[in-house]
Amino acid sequence: MKFKNKSCDEVHVEINGERVDVNSLEEGSVTLERYKNTRANSDGFEALYPKLNDEALIHAAKNHIRNIPIKRNPVTYEESLAACIAPELIKRLELK
Repeated sequence: MKFKNKSCDEVHVEINGERVDVNSLEEGSVTLERYKNTRANSDGFEALYPKLNDEALIHAAKNHIRNIPIKRNPVTYEESLAACIAPELIKRLELK
């Protein structure tokens, strides 16, 4: 999947009330505490996810799954990913 390059105006991220250049953050460097104090637009969150540490990424994934209507018997790849695969991946990551 190709993503278009985002201009600075499209990506907006604030952590603890301060504007942050997401590209300057190291991958896996944003903690859960910092993530919980983050405000961003959709493009900003998309750019931020690779920068989250495991704990923060698990928190974000759980939050997303809680907000998806999940069917008991998934019939599409998307439904199976949300109902079965993602929760199992999260469970395994939490055990590490």
